[in-house]
Formats: sequence, structure tokens, C-alpha cells
Amino acid sequence: MKTLFTILTFLLVTSTAFAQGGDYDELMQKSRRARTTSTIFVAAGPVIAAGGIGTLIYGLLQNELAETQDLYDMNGNYIGQSAPKKYTTEIIIGAAGAAAGIALALTSIHFSNKASDLKREARKAKLKASSDRISIPGLQNGFANNRARQFKLSLVIPLGR
Repeated sequence: MKTLFTILTFLLVTSTAFAQGGDYDELMQKSRRARTTSTIFVAAGPVIAAGGIGTLIYGLLQNELAETQDLYDMNGNYIGQSAPKKYTTEIIIGAAGAAAGIALALTSIHFSNKASDLKREARKAKLKASSDRISIPGLQNGFANNRARQFKLSLVIPLGR
């Protein structure tokens, strides 16, 4: 019976050690990092998108409102009109900025979901194995300086959210 109990305990401890993705503190730290990244992305994405849209609108308006200039030679004779300046660089940069800002804001969804999953994983019931030095009454004639090392199994069950 002792052998069977020892084997079952050993299997339970090793299976929970391999099944856990990390300890509670490590998983909560990863969750906080993912939540911070999500917050930064969701705040920065719309700002970048707004800047990109503003640059895009500026480029489009300047293309429409661009005026030609009269050209004269060195003697003051009229030669013709210059071609209006094109604002294609502003249009391209504005469109790319708007797309990047929207993509950044949408990427925050992944990090928010990851943070929730890590927090949920951290709060699951876990079996922890450790060894502590504890006092055993009556061992070595009293309580003082009679600490003995003992193997300890703890089942952690979260009760809150």
C-alpha cells in the first residue's frame, strides 16, 4: 500500500510539474506585460492612424490646389507655364501611416487575449511540491533548534476571480 501511494504521489507531482506553464508569479508577470503592450498599442495605433490620415488629406488637397507658375527667360520673355508640383510622397506616407496605425490598434487585441489567457492559467488549481524545515513537537526533547526537513505537498485552489 505504501509503495502504491508513493508511486501515485510521484506520478501526480511529475504530471503537474510538466503540465504547468510556470509558477503563479511568472504567469502573472507575463500577463501584466501583455496587458501593458496591449494598452500601448491601443493608445498609439489611433494616434498614428490620425497622423497618417491628416498627411494623406494634406497631399490630396495640395495636388488639387497646386497652381502653375509662369516661366520667363533672362530677358523677361514669356516661355510658358511650369507643371504643378506633385504631392505623391505625402499621399504615400499618409496612406502607409494610416494603415500602420490601424494594424497596430488591431494587434492590441491579440495581446489583450494573451493577457487574459495567462491570467486564467495562473489562477488554476495547482499542486505544489516543496520541502520545508518544520518543528516537530517532542523530537529531540523540545521545541528549540529541532528543525527537521520534511517534504510538503500543497494543493492551491483559487476561490476568487
